[in-house]
Amino acid sequence: MKNDPFQSNDIEGIVKKAKRKSIIRNIVISTISLLLVGALFIIINGQIVNKAHYKAAEANRLLFKISQPNIQIGGGKFDYGILSGTYSYNKYKLIEDRVVPWGQDIRKFNAIGHNNKSSAIAVYDEVIVGETEEEYRHYNTTNGQRTMQFYHPWFEYTTIHNDLALIQNAPNDAIMEVAISFNQSYSVSEIQEFFNLNNKITWYWVNDYNQNAKEQLQGLHSSGATASHVYGFSGTTTKGEGDIVAQNEKDFLATLEDIKSTGNYDYIVDPLLENVNLNMKEGIILGVVVTGTKEELLTLKEDKQIRAISLGAVATEY
Repeated sequence: MKNDPFQSNDIEGIVKKAKRKSIIRNIVISTISLLLVGALFIIINGQIVNKAHYKAAEANRLLFKISQPNIQIGGGKFDYGILSGTYSYNKYKLIEDRVVPWGQDIRKFNAIGHNNKSSAIAVYDEVIVGETEEEYRHYNTTNGQRTMQFYHPWFEYTTIHNDLALIQNAPNDAIMEVAISFNQSYSVSEIQEFFNLNNKITWYWVNDYNQNAKEQLQGLHSSGATASHVYGFSGTTTKGEGDIVAQNEKDFLATLEDIKSTGNYDYIVDPLLENVNLNMKEGIILGVVVTGTKEELLTLKEDKQIRAISLGAVATEY
């Protein structure tokens, strides 16, 4: 058998072939590794963001228990990114048995379930209409409905609305919400004793101003606070197996503690806890929201403790 002499180009071919195989093997291994790492990251990121979304959305649900009178939230969607996400939801008002759409909010949150502060502040979807301060009215931009206003007993105002005339002119089939501002602070039990429509109360307005700053806060103010800028709690809540029970100041404080436990909204909750505890001795309720027919709401003029009556949303049968 004749052996061919060993050529140098054979070595180069072998080396090149080996390099190609090595490069291909490394590319395959790297690609598989990247795919595995990517898939693992997607799974872990999804788990983290889903958990964070639940925590952030729960904190937001609790926030609506102490703000935005008569507003419920629901629906919407959830989008996640890298260790963060956004969620949106629809707002609507329940005026007894009638539903009034109230717009949509969007929230951003991080990996530990904290709502981004810039997005967590309520979206004040209002527009002011009127040529002078005396004529100013706030309206919801989604549906054109009036936004209720509240008047603090410590302050003097250039204009205080009393909307009994508007209520008188409402359609006979209308169901309305009305914000009642009292002439001083009271407790829930006191209001239940003197208020003419105590069985129609849907929401209690809480005094969130600091008692120690009372003197500095007194003075003339242009207008009352709109419903987007006040805090309080619903008149009733559902517990157990659908039982509807009345709420009071203790329930409000318990909700504040629940929000605080989520790590969200400390800039809202901490001042509220401090100021509410300071004001508790004098009573923390400055007003209420009631719903009813024209006939029912016109009886409010008989309550001498009322400082202002501000009409909000009006729902008719059709």
